[in-house]
Amino acid sequence: MFEESYRTLFFSKPTKLSCRSNNLIITQDKIISIPLKDIENIIIDTPQVSLSSSLLSTLARYKIMLFSCDASHMPNGIFLPYIPHYRASKILGIQLSLTKKVKAILWQKIIKAKIANQIALLDKNPIAKKLELFYKNVKMADLDNDEAKAAVLYFPAIFGKGFMRKDLCVINSALNYGYAIIRSVVARNLVISGLLPAIGIFHKNQFNSFNLADDLMEPYRVFVDSRVLSMNLGNENSFKLEHRIYLANILQAKITLANKTYPLNRAISRSIQSFIRAICEDLDALELPIFGENSNGREIYESTSDV
Repeated sequence: MFEESYRTLFFSKPTKLSCRSNNLIITQDKIISIPLKDIENIIIDTPQVSLSSSLLSTLARYKIMLFSCDASHMPNGIFLPYIPHYRASKILGIQLSLTKKVKAILWQKIIKAKIANQIALLDKNPIAKKLELFYKNVKMADLDNDEAKAAVLYFPAIFGKGFMRKDLCVINSALNYGYAIIRSVVARNLVISGLLPAIGIFHKNQFNSFNLADDLMEPYRVFVDSRVLSMNLGNENSFKLEHRIYLANILQAKITLANKTYPLNRAISRSIQSFIRAICEDLDALELPIFGENSNGREIYESTSDV
């Protein structure tokens, strides 16, 4: 799925968006035309962008996801294409009937993949050895909460002693921004694949419409961590436009999945399809991303278009 689309468009200045002859028409200081089939995501980072309901309908037809951002430039809304999957009823029935044991096994696989990727990012940091113990001991359903125990050591190890995820700082703003983008792309692929994002395998918040997205994005978080780490934001006082553009480009980062490389947006698509195979046929079919030297969230697989 989605083999043609690859571009992420980022709008940060006054723009009028429209469509004509299967192209997105971008009117700024000059007029630019981009084939709609090439576009996968649009990020609107300013209130000075105008578009019509007709364009939204066209974006849905082309399965293009649109992000809106709030006054602090954090993603606060997504427009998802609502296109039924040809096996939606069957897949949804299987999803709703998953046993506790199957969910426990799937969550164990997800958490082991997440911690393994964190260990790979830490590389030669002594904390990596401690995380290896958590990795080896992850039980079904992560009953001992090894994910949280690993996180307590992991974040200060990569962002500095005393760092906490609840701190109000540029690093956390960058992490939250990157995570929001990943979460939205996962949600998009879930919807189009016939799965119900609200029904998770571990996350169960009744007020959360994306519990399953929060489950399946976990092993992908480390790629955001890696990209943020490379930005050296420790001395920054504000979360800047250049930071947001750099983070948005993560959707084209080269990611390893089952011994093959893909841009991150397509890796997510393949992970979702493997999740469907896992719940329908074989739990071992689940494919999750592998962090490594050539799969670290920083190297771009395909170019992206920033506007």
